[in-house]
Amino acid sequence: PQRHQAWLAEVTISLKRIEQALRNTALMLILDVKTRWSSMHQMLRCALDYRDVIDNFVAKNRELRSLKLSTADWDAIALVTKWLKSFQSATTQMSTTKCSMLSSTHAIFRGLQEDIRNSLAELPDGAPVKLKTSLMKAHRKLSDYYTKLDESPYYIWSSLLDPRISYQGLLADCGDDISLKSHLELAKECLTAHINELEEFWKLPQEDFENCDPVQWWAGRRAQFPSLSRQCNPIGSAVAVERIFSGGRDTISLRRASLQPETIRTLMLVKQRLRLARSAIQEI
Repeated sequence: PQRHQAWLAEVTISLKRIEQALRNTALMLILDVKTRWSSMHQMLRCALDYRDVIDNFVAKNRELRSLKLSTADWDAIALVTKWLKSFQSATTQMSTTKCSMLSSTHAIFRGLQEDIRNSLAELPDGAPVKLKTSLMKAHRKLSDYYTKLDESPYYIWSSLLDPRISYQGLLADCGDDISLKSHLELAKECLTAHINELEEFWKLPQEDFENCDPVQWWAGRRAQFPSLSRQCNPIGSAVAVERIFSGGRDTISLRRASLQPETIRTLMLVKQRLRLARSAIQEI
């Protein structure tokens, strides 16, 4: 507690020195929690905001001086924070959306891979080897997950039917990779065998990714594409399911810790059905 008070006092003094302070009140540092998404990015970002305060606080406490961060350490923290910002943005996008789509998952993975490639290209010559190795491992891990999208045709089909991506967008992503182009054409042929309106749809220009809602877009074009629009109902992702089961702690209390797995599953499903029923009544 004494150290907490000393830290808050140091932050307050620092804020008073800054004419345009980022915060009006002194705050504690954010801890990294392995079970919380993006906590590493939040921790490092907060540390960068309080860089001068941290250096001053460590210098004033003899038992902490051995932990003093060098300029190279702070430069590395700034780099990692920049890299993790893309993952934090992707996490926020997937966890806050009310209508997750398979095509969005496809686009997010592509974006993360591109960001990591750019980070590797922009990595300073004097950057620590560990940082470069970590970036390469992250890119390989994303590639492992990305290739799993090919195990189901629905991911590429959803992207072909997304007005923000469409056939031209996927073709551009393939670049000069002949195998990717071949896979795309095969998926296109399988989709065309079921729907006759695709060629007309693919002639339309791509919509803006930030401003276009694919669900509303297809809802507004039912007359133009009657068969195709029925195939484009939104498909929920695992985020919504995870959000439901995150409420399990409300069901499994200390007095109900002996519930059987099947009982818990039934209770969670009943709660969700009741929640959906209440929402339906409110919309009437």
